Amino acid sequence: MEKLNFKLIEKALPFIFDNIEHNLSIMDKDLNVLWSNKAYIERMGMNADDILGKKCYALWHKRTIPCEGCPCVKALKTGNIETGEKISDEGRHYVLTGIPFKENEEIKAVFEIGKEITEKKIVDEKFKEVIKLEAAYEIIDNLAHQFNNIFNGIYGFAQLIKERTENKDTLIFIEKLIESVEKGSKFIKALLELKTSPSAMKVFDLNFLLISMKEMLKDIAGEKIKLEFSLSKENLLIKGDPLQLKEVLSELLQNAKNAILDNGVILISTEKIKRESEEKILLTISDTGHGMDEETMKKCFEPLFTHDPRKFGLGLSIVKNIVQKHNSVIEIKSSPNAGTTVKIFFPSTTLQQELDT
Repeated sequence: MEKLNFKLIEKALPFIFDNIEHNLSIMDKDLNVLWSNKAYIERMGMNADDILGKKCYALWHKRTIPCEGCPCVKALKTGNIETGEKISDEGRHYVLTGIPFKENEEIKAVFEIGKEITEKKIVDEKFKEVIKLEAAYEIIDNLAHQFNNIFNGIYGFAQLIKERTENKDTLIFIEKLIESVEKGSKFIKALLELKTSPSAMKVFDLNFLLISMKEMLKDIAGEKIKLEFSLSKENLLIKGDPLQLKEVLSELLQNAKNAILDNGVILISTEKIKRESEEKILLTISDTGHGMDEETMKKCFEPLFTHDPRKFGLGLSIVKNIVQKHNSVIEIKSSPNAGTTVKIFFPSTTLQQELDT
């Protein structure tokens, strides 16, 4: 086995650090900058000579004292690796990590890693907006359905009364009633037209979306539940809005977690299949939870249906709404004490098909 050339590695480190996009710096115990990489210098908009020897909190925040909750200050005190989140004055979001340097058990300096997460924060906020809109649309759908039933009943009986009465004054009132019902129906129709289709449709690989969400999905599942993945090795290209599909995955995983009382397993799998002679991308989420009885199965997609008084019961109805907007189909199989399996069938697509449309 070939031995490592540590001198070569030592020479290469400055080049490696300068090609890392995160802000890297080394500071002494008083938070004076002793060294910084290229990304750090460029984000400061200064020369390296103007940075060295300066206090980091003076450079970044124009402060005269260290920032509250600074992970580097904590690392210098505790001797442990510390992490925290910071927002710069211009609204940039960073995750900061302080790593203490020790010599003969005495802390001499701290190495700081500044990872910018501004874009992720923006995406998260847009994600929340999407979900709020979907919830509003689902409520609109439900209300529109209920009011349409009411209007249809009034309209039908008003027409019957109109046909069976000859009193002119009564006919005038009935005509007004019918006119009001027609206006109400038009209003409901206009309300439904406010709904929009997925806003950021693009072609992407479903597996890549799942891989990018692995850590988030693990956080949702928690420590007691074993989260397993079985992803197809094929290219699973679908056309959709990644933000909305992230909501679908998050909601389904949360439901699976809630169904497991203690320890259990959630399996997420993907594959390419033939369904009714058409090529589909199948996403399956199965759990070993308590399952659902037949009555719950029939109502689980209904808006406002829930067994939990702390919730609004919009989760699965929103999921179904999003899935349908993606020209896809969702199916659920479940029985008491036998777990639940959710399957979503997406139309398979290709990049060429996207270019041709």
